[in-house]
Amino acid sequence: MLAAVCGNDRTLQQRLEALLAAHEEANPALDAGPVASPTVKATIKIELADAPDEAVGQVIGRYKVLQKIGEGGCGAVYMAEQEQPVRRRVALKVIKLGMDTKAVIARFEAERQALALMDHPNIAKVLDAGSTDTGRPYFVMELVRGIKFTEYCDQNKLPTRERLELFIKICQAIQHAHQKGIIHRDIKPSNILVTMHDGVPVPKVIDFGIAKATTDQRLTDKTLFTAYEQFIGTPAYMSPEQAEMSGLDIDTRSDIYSLGVLLYELLAGSTPFDPKELMASGIDGMRKTIRDKEPQRPSTRLATLGADQLTTTAKRRSADTSKLMHQLKGDLDWIVMKCLEKDRTRRYETANGLAADLKRHLGNEPVAARPPSVAYKFQKAARRNKLAFGAGAAVVAALVVGLALAASGWRQTLVERDKALQAKRAEETQRQIAETSARVAKEQKALADHLLYAADMNLAEQAWEQAAVGRVRELLEETKGFLSRGFEWYYWERQSHLDLKTLRGHLGGVSSVAFSPDGQRIVTGGWDTTAKVWEAASGKELLTLKGHGSRVSSVAFSPDGQRIVTGSDDNTAKVWEAASGKELLTLKGHSHGVNSVAFSPDGQRIVTGGGDTTAKVWEAASGKELLTLKGHGQLISSVAFSPDGQRIVTGSEDKTAKVWEAASGKELLTLKGHRSWVSSVAFSPDSQRIVTGSDDNTAKVWEAASGKELLTLKGHGGGVSSVAFSPDGRRIVTGSYDTTAKVWEAASGKELLTLKGHGQAVSSVAFSPDGQRIATGSHDNTAKVWEAATPEQVAAWQEEEQAAEQRLARLRAAAEKGDSKQP
Repeated sequence: MLAAVCGNDRTLQQRLEALLAAHEEANPALDAGPVASPTVKATIKIELADAPDEAVGQVIGRYKVLQKIGEGGCGAVYMAEQEQPVRRRVALKVIKLGMDTKAVIARFEAERQALALMDHPNIAKVLDAGSTDTGRPYFVMELVRGIKFTEYCDQNKLPTRERLELFIKICQAIQHAHQKGIIHRDIKPSNILVTMHDGVPVPKVIDFGIAKATTDQRLTDKTLFTAYEQFIGTPAYMSPEQAEMSGLDIDTRSDIYSLGVLLYELLAGSTPFDPKELMASGIDGMRKTIRDKEPQRPSTRLATLGADQLTTTAKRRSADTSKLMHQLKGDLDWIVMKCLEKDRTRRYETANGLAADLKRHLGNEPVAARPPSVAYKFQKAARRNKLAFGAGAAVVAALVVGLALAASGWRQTLVERDKALQAKRAEETQRQIAETSARVAKEQKALADHLLYAADMNLAEQAWEQAAVGRVRELLEETKGFLSRGFEWYYWERQSHLDLKTLRGHLGGVSSVAFSPDGQRIVTGGWDTTAKVWEAASGKELLTLKGHGSRVSSVAFSPDGQRIVTGSDDNTAKVWEAASGKELLTLKGHSHGVNSVAFSPDGQRIVTGGGDTTAKVWEAASGKELLTLKGHGQLISSVAFSPDGQRIVTGSEDKTAKVWEAASGKELLTLKGHRSWVSSVAFSPDSQRIVTGSDDNTAKVWEAASGKELLTLKGHGGGVSSVAFSPDGRRIVTGSYDTTAKVWEAASGKELLTLKGHGQAVSSVAFSPDGQRIATGSHDNTAKVWEAATPEQVAAWQEEEQAAEQRLARLRAAAEKGDSKQP
């Protein structure tokens, strides 16, 4: 039977025979206690010696193993060195020998696929994958040199505010995973490492070993399912539905519970339930505690600590005990307990919702987790508007004192008056009191209207920051009749009406957009492997181009508008007939995905940028390869011809852009200055300037002939993904991972407009040929068309706003003086 099962694997058969023999052999030493006999020790030593394992110096694929840095039940993680095509240190994870069962391999491949889906600065990235010579799968991740999250915070004695700011980044990383359809299911401090980038702490989420897909996508082709009543996760951080192991499906709100436990530990120094007590209570007791027992609030947990333990906890947060207790009471207690609700429908719906509530707390704004009582709202408004409330309180106090003195005077007068006139005087007094009360009521209403208007404008700003443009418009409509409207109302009114059209139809994110030369059509490329052609005026979908096997990363029209070229992660570019969608050519030659494509100004050539660190120039009519541009150290993310057709510019992950002679492929210039990878490049219409966008949150303008840096455009809160010049060369538009696009004055670098409305990162931007519109593509599965204001229009808007502000100031001054002639 062993021979039949083991086949040609003689080593495995010998090990099994030795195990069977040891089982049959009586050994009193084993029954005597934990100390084994010398014979048993020798047998175990031989077995381990016979078991091959990854060791220092061994080469797995392209990676040389340097040292073991971690080990779990089924896998081990090594520090390894890659020498080709780039030299770097990486983390290599491989299944341990003897653990390569079907279930373990399926779970391992699921983790590999889950990490491969991620593209977020706070999630460890997958770089490569493969199998060892013995057939065990492995994958390669970026090497994160750091310590677990809670240890970092305690060692550096981070105060509560800095802890929350780091925690918000973790929430954003988990939100990214949820948007990719992945539930982590094991969020805990040891699965979040903090590393330092240029002196700034960066948390990294790792270990998606028990991750679960929330959509119909398959994380692996292997058989993988969670068996009924299989205990998955870490008990102290496990949600009630995860511990219940019932028929209730696990969704993203299970991760919200685990984030709540992590936040609890971050604030109070311990988890809601003691891990040792949970383990000691057994499986059933553990499930009952997690499912039924209500945890104490973080502030209550602190109050129950001993004096020494409380002092230590406070010192680790750079605060005294009384201050720490005050910080946790109120908002933070409410936020944590909302995460830890047993009923998952009462938790935050998304990790972004939790992060937004923490930001509101840090900004002294009302949080969603707390029941919004009138007193609570008033308290928050008073903290934000101390000066206005102080002035209002002084006015009200003066009115109250004045009314009291007036009433007292009238009472004294009535006593001294003649009885014959008493009735008449009483009537007069009542009339005056009524008039005074009406005036006070009117002033109080005016004050209340002003405070309500200010609160609505604050809410409009928050909604704008969260890209909730519809909510901004609702608030503007609600405050339309207020006399106290200021310039901010007109500003938000203008900002929220720039979006002209929204193009919906892609089943995944939109990675690229381009206008046709006549401005009548727009082409978009999507993560759903298709490109689509739209009518620009109406937003009507005209064509769908199908043929690529992976994401369409880049699109472009030919100068005559008759053809479209598309680049894809499937390593090819394709040329299509723009009118019919017929496929004309397939350009093959790149060994890794095609990230960017562009036609030459005469339409005779096509340039493509690839993940294999090269750019290639092709004959557009035949598909013949003409040139290969080599010189970058990492993948090329963007390419563009100069308008005169004489040069090509390329942007790369090696943090540089390069300018090449288009006819010969000779390298002319290297543009250095960005601190991260160059994601997008473009020439100005006169070929005299180049604009580059980078993941370092900036765009730069360069002199094309000399490579001299002219301007740096700063203002985005995330990496710049795409750049473009306007047809007249006076403006530049940039798209960013912060969900916005910005329009800049090209000569001065002055910011003119911010375009908000997308729900996720803006991946691509383009001006229409007449410069009146801008198209943007986003990871939120849509493209949008916007009104592109000129610098003169922006200046006119600003003059209108200033005039409105001055007029309102005159009206307020007149009202204070009691000038009845003013409206």
